[in-house]
Amino acid sequence: MRRGTIQAGLLVVLSVAAACGASRKGEGTAQPASSAVADAGEDAPATEASAPRAMAATPQEAQELIQAQVQARMKALWTCIEDYRARIGKPRETVAVDIGIDQEGTLLGVTSPDAKKGPLDPALQRCLTTTLHGAPFPRSHAGVITVRQTFSDVAVSP
Repeated sequence: MRRGTIQAGLLVVLSVAAACGASRKGEGTAQPASSAVADAGEDAPATEASAPRAMAATPQEAQELIQAQVQARMKALWTCIEDYRARIGKPRETVAVDIGIDQEGTLLGVTSPDAKKGPLDPALQRCLTTTLHGAPFPRSHAGVITVRQTFSDVAVSP
């Protein structure tokens, strides 16, 4: 067997062992939404290794914790939306997206909620996914959780 193969295999075994140990740490304890994003700050990109993932006790709690992570990145998400609107020439276009998170708290993707309208603009999808990537979304026993986020301008009268 080549030396590189053994080193790569050892790295995989160590990574899996570390991941299994880390996933049990704090299992069964749910954190409130405010503590899940307290250290992130507004639009601060959190890396998966730097922020612990809360364990959501219910699907409703998982949605609330996911929404808190989305809210923490709202300024950057709005930048994606504004760039998209400028590109298509519709500065007030309402944009809705579905954000999918798996049971381990990993971002699955950002998609269009309406199949009739077709897929999201690729540049918009890339921007939104990049902005949300690495966020410490909660773990959940509910499987895949989807949260819909709508970006629309609100008319304000004087």
